[in-house]
Amino acid sequence: MAKQTLIAGLDIGSSQICCVAGIRDEEARIVKVLSAVSVPCDGIKAGAVVNIQEAALSIGKAFKETEKIAGSHISNIIIALRGNFIKSKNSKGAANINYSNKEITQETVDNALESAKKQIRVEPDQEIFQIVPREYILNQQRGIQNPIGMEGTYIEVDVHAFITSSSNMGNIAKAMSSVGVSYDDVVYGYLAASDILVTREEKELSCLAVDFGGLTTGLVHYVDGIIKHTDEIPDGSDYITRDIGHKLRAAYSVSKEIKEIQGAVFVDTDFKNEEFEYKGADGRSRRKCDRLELVNGIITPRIDRILFKIKELMKKNDYGDEFLSGGIIITGGGSNLDGLAEAFEKAFNCSVRTGTPDPDKIIGPNEILLNSSYTTAIGAITYDFSNSKGYAQKKSSRSNILSKISKWFEEVF
Repeated sequence: MAKQTLIAGLDIGSSQICCVAGIRDEEARIVKVLSAVSVPCDGIKAGAVVNIQEAALSIGKAFKETEKIAGSHISNIIIALRGNFIKSKNSKGAANINYSNKEITQETVDNALESAKKQIRVEPDQEIFQIVPREYILNQQRGIQNPIGMEGTYIEVDVHAFITSSSNMGNIAKAMSSVGVSYDDVVYGYLAASDILVTREEKELSCLAVDFGGLTTGLVHYVDGIIKHTDEIPDGSDYITRDIGHKLRAAYSVSKEIKEIQGAVFVDTDFKNEEFEYKGADGRSRRKCDRLELVNGIITPRIDRILFKIKELMKKNDYGDEFLSGGIIITGGGSNLDGLAEAFEKAFNCSVRTGTPDPDKIIGPNEILLNSSYTTAIGAITYDFSNSKGYAQKKSSRSNILSKISKWFEEVF
């Protein structure tokens, strides 16, 4: 049996670090997830480093614990990056095809992508970290997902590019380096997550993937099988916790527990109102509240605000809810809130489901695969498995994962 090499996805989220390790089987096109760890992090807020020492400690702890549980050294790491400092832009590029044989090669595709990249203007403190081909146009034939091996004379590409702050990337690299960890590449976290949750049929019908996180909510909109728009709103489930704390005058940890145990998005026919006790902000006094007040007075208004922001973004980008025949797929740490799927269904008038990783692509313990907090990190370690996914990741100057892929796993398991 050939030596097994682990690869890890490191999700730098709203206020926590999630690390998932797995073995990639290139021949079977499947990932076997082995271990996962989630660590709270005060040094990260909405994906950005705010305290480099705290961030370094949390990253080091998450990585080392994941490696320990997996029982082997992890040599390849991919960062799943998200945050409202990330911007996306569309661009187009083109390339000539070798006239003698007219066959499109990887070099031809790379030239077209490089052409599209050169058309994107970025600020001095920004960098393009990922380019996603939405479709290729070969001799004016549109809708081609993987043109390699086809024949033609002229190829164009329509891309969706992700741009981030160079200084924040530098801070992340510095935090990782200080604890002896380096990364190989970076992917857009919301896209990596949606890619393992959304089916091809849902993409073709047009759908919206919603990652309901702590401080942010990420959106990936597919229309006719391709990415039409990605966005993020600075609102999420942690704001519900804060609202509860302010209204009930309770500590954050107590407010979070109230949200998880007593919380619901709205009052329905099965709703049971009851009074509950909780500790006040001083940690000693006992206070009382009933569920009806909690839901109608605190949780529902915040959810309504988030739903309104999502609808406004969809309208702003000319992709209204009439383009959601494939429905809405929700994920993220806040997606377990009782009644959330029903609230989305009512607001957008479409089918809604909670996303789970595709079992044809990913296998592993259910306690990891079905925990939505790990979805983005899992997506990171599967993100470039297929050319049909369209990822054209930026090669990291710190390390180059692409040169290693061809050497992975002659035999696995």
